[in-house]
Amino acid sequence: MHTNKIGIYQPKIDGMYFAGNDLAKALKAKVFTYNDDIDCENLIIIGTTCLQKYSKIENKNFKSVAVIFSDSKCCVNYKWWNCYTKENNISVYAMPDLYKFCINGYTPVYQTINTSKIKTEKNKMLTIVHSPGEKFKSNLKGTREIFEVVKELKKKYKFKYRCLRGLTREECMVEKARSNIFIDQLIYGNNKIIDYGRWGIGIKYCGGLGKSGLEAMALKSCVITGGKIGDTEPYFPKPPVIFTNYNSFYDDLENLIKNESLRNILTDNQYEWSKKYTSPEFVAMNVTRHIV
Repeated sequence: MHTNKIGIYQPKIDGMYFAGNDLAKALKAKVFTYNDDIDCENLIIIGTTCLQKYSKIENKNFKSVAVIFSDSKCCVNYKWWNCYTKENNISVYAMPDLYKFCINGYTPVYQTINTSKIKTEKNKMLTIVHSPGEKFKSNLKGTREIFEVVKELKKKYKFKYRCLRGLTREECMVEKARSNIFIDQLIYGNNKIIDYGRWGIGIKYCGGLGKSGLEAMALKSCVITGGKIGDTEPYFPKPPVIFTNYNSFYDDLENLIKNESLRNILTDNQYEWSKKYTSPEFVAMNVTRHIV
C-alpha cells in the first residue's frame, strides 16, 4: 500500500545534487535511494543512473513517473533515455542548458538553491571569481580562456580575480558572496577549447547556466556565462544573466567591469529572479506539472 503521494528516487551518492532536502520537503515526499524499496503513488527519478535502475524493476505500479536530468551525465545515454521515456510515458524535466538532448520534448526546470547560511558582504575592491569545477586539470568550463581575457583586462582596470580551485562548496559560496562578478563558464562557440565536445557523441553540449551560476545569482554576484539555453517560456522567464561567447567575452566582461550601474541593475534582477524561480516551492510546483 502506498504511503506517500510523491517519492524521489535518487542515486545514493550524488542524488542530492538536484533533489535536496528542500525539494523533498516542498514535495512532502519521502526520498528514496536506488537500494531501497519504492513506496509511493507518483515517482520522480533523478538522473540516468536511477532511470536505468528503474527500468529493471519488475511490477511497477505508479500513477505517474517523471525523470529529472540536471547535469551532463544524461548526455552520454541520451538516445536510450529518449526512447525509453517515450515508450513508457515518462515525463522529462531537464535543466534548460540540456535542451538539445531532449529529442521528444521536456519541461525546463532549475534546481533548488539555498544560500541562507551565507552572509553577503562584498570586498572593498571589485572582485571577479570563477569556479572551474571538480576536475581541476581539465578545461571543462573554458577556464584557461577565461584567465587569458582576465589577464588582458587587468592591464586596463584595477580588480581582483580568483579562480576557486580546491575549495569546499561552502567556501566557494562564501567567495561568491564577497565577489561582484561571477564567470560561470566559457565553452560554447570556441573550437579551440578541447573539452567542447567532451562526451564524444553527435550532439555537443551548448553551455549555459549551471548550479554554480544559480548560487552566484542568489549571492548577489553578477553572472556572465558562455553558451545559451532553450526557451523556458511559458514555464518561467529566462534568467537575466549575460549570455556571452568566445568572440564577445572580452567586450562583455569589460562592460560589466567599467559600468557599475549596469552591473548593479543586473545583480538585483538576477537576485530577484533566483529568489523566485529556484525556491523549493516553485521548483516543486514545476516538476509536478505532469501530475493531474
